[in-house]
Amino acid sequence: KLKPVTHFSKITDIEILKELTNALYNYNGSYSLKNALKFVLHIPLRADNLCNLKWDYIDFEKQLLTIPREEMKIKDKNFDDFKMPLSDEVIKILKEQYVFTSHQKWVFLGTNNRDPINSESPNRALQRLGFNDDKKGRKIRLHGFRGTFRSLIETLDTDNNFSFEAKERALDHQEQSKVVRAYAHKSDYVKQLIPLMTFWSEFIKGLVDEN
Repeated sequence: KLKPVTHFSKITDIEILKELTNALYNYNGSYSLKNALKFVLHIPLRADNLCNLKWDYIDFEKQLLTIPREEMKIKDKNFDDFKMPLSDEVIKILKEQYVFTSHQKWVFLGTNNRDPINSESPNRALQRLGFNDDKKGRKIRLHGFRGTFRSLIETLDTDNNFSFEAKERALDHQEQSKVVRAYAHKSDYVKQLIPLMTFWSEFIKGLVDEN
C-alpha cells in the first residue's frame, strides 16, 4: 500500500518570497531563531538537520558544510556525507551567530542557551510573522523552504545552467536505482553545487530591501 504523499506548503511567488525574506532579515526575536531562518532561506536543509546543526560541521576556511551521513534522512552507508558549499552571505550569517553560540556545540540554541533550537520554534515564528495563509500562497513551515528552493530554481534557471542532479543533490535526494546510485555517489557534487548555491544565495540576497 502506497503511503499518501504529504505536500508541504511552499512559497513560489517571488513577491511573497521577497516579503518573507525581508521579514526574516528584520526579525526581532531571538538571534538563534533569526539566523536559523535566514540560513534556511539560503541552504534548504531538512528541519532536523537545521535545528541540530553543530559547529563541527562548518569549515569557515573552505566555506563548506559537512553533515555525517548517519544524521541525514537517507542513512545508507554507501553514500558519502552530505556536503554543501556555503556562499559568502551564509558565512556572514554563521559568523554573526558564532559570536553568540560558539561556546556550545550547537549552532542554533534554544531558549535555555544549552540545547539546540526546538524544530517547532521557527514554525511558530513563521506563523507569528503572518506566513500562515495557504489560500493566498503565503503559508510556509521549515520543510517548505526545500520546496520553495526546488520550484524557484527551475523557474529561475532559464538557461539550464544547473544539472538536474545538482538540484536534487542540494536537497540530498538520492537516486532510487541501485545501479545508478553505485555510480552517482562517487561523483563530487560539491563542484557542481558551488555555482548553483551561489546563484541561489545571490538571488535571495537580492530580495533584501536596502535600509
